[in-house]
Amino acid sequence: MRNFSPRDLFIVILVCLVFLATGFFANGRDTSSCLQISGKVLKIKTTVSNSYTVVLSCGNSLIDSKIVKGNNVFKFNLKKNGIYTVTILKEGYVPRLVCIDTKLAEEHSGFYKFHFDTELIEEKDASNLNREALQAPIALISYDVKKHWFNYDVAYTREVKKNIYASRINERK
Repeated sequence: MRNFSPRDLFIVILVCLVFLATGFFANGRDTSSCLQISGKVLKIKTTVSNSYTVVLSCGNSLIDSKIVKGNNVFKFNLKKNGIYTVTILKEGYVPRLVCIDTKLAEEHSGFYKFHFDTELIEEKDASNLNREALQAPIALISYDVKKHWFNYDVAYTREVKKNIYASRINERK
């Protein structure tokens, strides 16, 4: 058996650390992430700026925020077994909320991706809409055991949209 010099031992340890770090930060994400959520805001009227802010929270804690320009896509990597909120903010528009539950059973480990597009409602157009419904998340995203993928609750989103515009429908009658 060969004896390693301190220099050789240092190089071997350094190479091992590089391989460990490369595996840990593979694809620019840490291994505890289970979902990449991405999205885009459609049809923003260009006023002073066509950029908007996207805020990621978990509980009452701010995780990250990004300023997104124009039609660009935002992305966040979410960790397993958390309840997250994505809030989209733009001056002159009603904030848009999306909730994501990343609870996964052990057998559903892996890394998933989910993309959504949404539109913002201008404040001036919201005056005759149901303000309480506008504050509710527009979508609830969670793991769908039947589809083996993350998906949004279609019935919930349909109900929220119906409630948002309910006062407008009642005014017409």
